[in-house]
Amino acid sequence: MRKRSRHEALLHKADTSVRQGSAKVVDTYRLHYHFSPQAYWMNDPNGLVYYDGWYHVFYQHHPYSPDWGPMHWGHARTRDFINWEHLPIALAPSEPYDADGCFSGSAAAADGMLQLFFTGHRVVAGKVIQVQCRAFSRDGIHFEKDPDNPLIKTFPPDGSEDFRDPKVWKYGDLWYMVIGSGKDGCGKALLYTSPNLRGWEYVDVLLESDGTQGTVWECPDVFQVDGKHVLTVSAMGIEPRRVFAIVGEMDYETGRFHSESVQVLDYGPDFYAPQTFFGTDRRIMLAWMDSWEGDILSKPHNWAGAFTLPRELTLDSEGRLRVRPVVELEALRKGNVLEQDLAIRSDIQSFAEQDLERQGIEVCLQVDLADTTASDFGIRFTDVQNSQQVSVGFIRHADQLYLDTSSFRASSSGTFTVELPPEHNQLEIRLFLDRSSIEVFVNDGEASFTARIYPLFFKLVPQLYAVGGDLRVRCFELWNLEKQRGGSDV
Repeated sequence: MRKRSRHEALLHKADTSVRQGSAKVVDTYRLHYHFSPQAYWMNDPNGLVYYDGWYHVFYQHHPYSPDWGPMHWGHARTRDFINWEHLPIALAPSEPYDADGCFSGSAAAADGMLQLFFTGHRVVAGKVIQVQCRAFSRDGIHFEKDPDNPLIKTFPPDGSEDFRDPKVWKYGDLWYMVIGSGKDGCGKALLYTSPNLRGWEYVDVLLESDGTQGTVWECPDVFQVDGKHVLTVSAMGIEPRRVFAIVGEMDYETGRFHSESVQVLDYGPDFYAPQTFFGTDRRIMLAWMDSWEGDILSKPHNWAGAFTLPRELTLDSEGRLRVRPVVELEALRKGNVLEQDLAIRSDIQSFAEQDLERQGIEVCLQVDLADTTASDFGIRFTDVQNSQQVSVGFIRHADQLYLDTSSFRASSSGTFTVELPPEHNQLEIRLFLDRSSIEVFVNDGEASFTARIYPLFFKLVPQLYAVGGDLRVRCFELWNLEKQRGGSDV
């Protein structure tokens, strides 16, 4: 019988811990239709890839505690983004080069294998050492680390010891890798190329911060949407922490990215480290739906962390990214409330109580701005037992949309805002409430908010409100969101 390798033994130990820990998970804040770990800690999505008929997701995972710890790679897959199948943990810290963690990275399907690229992390005498590594699998489930690791042993002169999160893609006959870094207070994306995914050559700084976009760029991603290239980066060293999407042109001859526009991907407190799928025609993104700054109130319940709803990215006619929930989520809709042409006159209109403990909620609100005189209006959800509220509203004089979680227990309570272009005659707010999260999409994906919320009770009343004038509602639609529990451990 073949002797089990150290890596295999550590994976078995981690899987056993998660299996035992899942029996102690408390469901109070468990999400109905978002992906979350079976137990313990989860953060960044890693290695998003369509492979052998499945959407595979990997994620930063600490399989021994609901707190951050030495990073492993958890693993799951889905065919529909609704039912998820948990798979064995893919990577564990097992070698000198990743002794303190297998940090974030990406995946590619090539040479008949599913290949993972990750940052090996260790700390020696107080010094951080980060290197780039590879693992591979022929069955898409069990992974072996490359004996030639690390493939990239140190950062180039343009970078620093913050040197992590490789994202791999192919263009023409070459493979490309972008790695996040920073130097002299300036976030940077560093570009490498390879003919075979094994030997990597440094090219140049793909793009760097303009001085306002953070000191270190994490979790970079490069992809094409509707004929343009997009670079997304998660920026450290700014408040609030933001994810930027930079639209432009990729010059593959020089290895430089030419920026044409920059936008914030999400204005809420709990959206970070997004990544898009390799191997799909559609550009689908997942992000970590929590934050380093906020309090994660599920930790005492033996789990922490979740993914956002999967979001599809497109470009509009003005070259701006539109970010919408994937159409597959419509299969969750089980019930419907529809009201049209409502007039609310400086007042509140309430609808039937919703029970978040049993189901999720999707709401679409369309407002005729030309016929609305209210200075402040929107939709809120009020806890019937203690009057806590979470609100999504619009302030007319400032053309400002807001998400207000300040009266809820939330990961990062507060009021979060985005200024919308003033030329709109219609305003559309589409939002998703799960047991402990809210995600808001404005004007068909023009802007979004993501936040974790933790109700004391779960019976919420939807209310339309208008202040200082009339609100003309073109359409109000509410669905209950439910799913059949699917998937199993492999």
